[in-house]
Amino acid sequence: MRKKTSILIYILIGLFLLNTKIFSQDPNFYIFICFGQSNMEGFPGVEEQDKVNIDDRFQVLAAVDFPKLDRKKGEWYTAVPPLCRPFTGLCPADYFGRTLVANLPKNIKVGVVNVSVAGCKIELFEKDNYQTYASTAPPWMANIIKQYNGNPYAYLVEMSKLAKKDGVIKGILLHQGESNTNDSTWTMKVKGIYDNLVKDLNLDKKSVPLLAGELVDADQGGACASMNQIIAKLPEVIPNSYVISSSGCVSRPDHLHFTPAGYRKLGMRYGIKMLSLLGYKVDEYEIPQNQEVAAVKSKIVPGIQAPPANPGQRNFGGFISSTGTNGQQTPPARPRRPEPKIQTVSLDDISMSDPYIYPDEKTHTYYLTGTGGRLYKSKDLKMWTGPYPIIDLSGTWMDGHWVAAAEIHHIGNKYYYAGTWSDHGYLIEYVPRRYNVPRNQTQLLVADSPEGPYKPLVADHEFCLGPLDWDIIDGTLYEENDTTYMVFVHEWTQLIDGTMAYMPLSKDLTHRTAEPTTIFRASEAAWAKEMNSIGEATFGMKMPGWVTDGPEMFRTKTGKLGMLWSSWGEHRYAQGVAYSESGSIKGPWIQEQEAFKGDNSGHGMIFTTFEGKRLFIIHHAEEKGPRKPQIYEIDDSGDKLILGPRYNP
Repeated sequence: MRKKTSILIYILIGLFLLNTKIFSQDPNFYIFICFGQSNMEGFPGVEEQDKVNIDDRFQVLAAVDFPKLDRKKGEWYTAVPPLCRPFTGLCPADYFGRTLVANLPKNIKVGVVNVSVAGCKIELFEKDNYQTYASTAPPWMANIIKQYNGNPYAYLVEMSKLAKKDGVIKGILLHQGESNTNDSTWTMKVKGIYDNLVKDLNLDKKSVPLLAGELVDADQGGACASMNQIIAKLPEVIPNSYVISSSGCVSRPDHLHFTPAGYRKLGMRYGIKMLSLLGYKVDEYEIPQNQEVAAVKSKIVPGIQAPPANPGQRNFGGFISSTGTNGQQTPPARPRRPEPKIQTVSLDDISMSDPYIYPDEKTHTYYLTGTGGRLYKSKDLKMWTGPYPIIDLSGTWMDGHWVAAAEIHHIGNKYYYAGTWSDHGYLIEYVPRRYNVPRNQTQLLVADSPEGPYKPLVADHEFCLGPLDWDIIDGTLYEENDTTYMVFVHEWTQLIDGTMAYMPLSKDLTHRTAEPTTIFRASEAAWAKEMNSIGEATFGMKMPGWVTDGPEMFRTKTGKLGMLWSSWGEHRYAQGVAYSESGSIKGPWIQEQEAFKGDNSGHGMIFTTFEGKRLFIIHHAEEKGPRKPQIYEIDDSGDKLILGPRYNP
């Protein structure tokens, strides 16, 4: 009798544990697995309208840690983008999930798991063959693969099994094919991956459909639109698969990636198809666009800033002439300047901050630009014709705003215009009793000629190349080991101790491929002085801190990597130099003890004449006079730059 009682107890305990397990797998929590390449990752940059009003019934399982969002790998969070990895953006899974929760019963939750790799072929997700492809991956892709423990397929299965403990897998979402364009075996490769997922996750093919999205369509000039004919054949080899149309989904200028509006529409279509498979009929609808500006402006409330400067105190950036009724200081409005007359003048007659000279070998012409965004041209570096208008910012937040520290770079067969735009009506942060931090971003424009017209490389109205909550200025482009980096200033006005930072860019320069890395802080240089200690006010305020300005990369003839950069020193504005001990942008960086040129000069850069002479251009101001470009000879034959005499062409 005692033996039978014991057996009965064990049976009851087993049933209890089984029921507990079943209970933990909520049948009303629908899980969807997402994988693919860059469009399923999401093009970097998330507009403000996509961060708000997200139903907490829509969840994402963090596949990796998201430090800035306080997300930990393997835990569920409300699905605020990015959903894939920290530096990705909006993707089809975003509006797929939102469409589902908006149309499913309120007791049903939706969760997504997203493991995607930019630029990869479908072979990277083949269970048994991935290593062959992964071994050939370029360094930037290898870094992504590394985040998935070197095996994205196994990682996807691991995360999906974890998700499955909490809910029921209802479908698989795929967006991939750009890197397999015209590969007629693609459908069979996808079938192999689908079959392995079904097997490894113990799924039922009849109840777990595969939804595959088309690439950027021909109606958008899609660079890989021909692949859509192959994707269309997927249902022939996977009966429970469905192709999601990308027709009318707006693309970016690269004709490979979608704009946020395009992702919204495509994601909605994924969602509508899934709803139909679940027995819910929903018609396609219009998603409101460009609500993000008002949303952001309403979030940041300006406050009291740093104390005002003393009457007559030295000041940079103009005085703030008014305060609000609550004592809040308002940034000065920049008056619209009259259209300048085109004329030929000497360099000494030009007033310009942050001068930059691009020598164009094709036309044997020197092009001068800088703050203000105008262009001068010269054949001899002595007489200059201009200023010519060369930029068109129509349809972007930058339109109508002042540009600072502009540069021209020739990469591939295109000319790129890097400049910093500021919008004081759009605050990104309020630092109490210091500064109402405005949106400052270095952006890239593109043209077919050094004379322009330059138009935004990414034409989305609210696009920013850097992190939206960073005050970024003075970005420049630098190439190392087949990677183009943007090296830029993270403003001291936001940080107190300003920094130099870099971020790697995609091959087409349209987005960053990793979050920024700090190179050094201004206070590391002995010659850079704290602003209040030298009696310098900024925007009419006694704002304490150390300034970083104007990074420009160079190599000496011995191969030594250096950076020209500016700050404020004993004699106001100053030009300094730092050198990389490793010869790489990753440093470590060592500061020169003395300023390179500390007489109210700075923001310099080095260029080479058509005769092969290395020259250094800088702006200089006398007392309260205007900033004017000056050219100097330099000696870069050794490991360090040596400043020579003033250059007279």
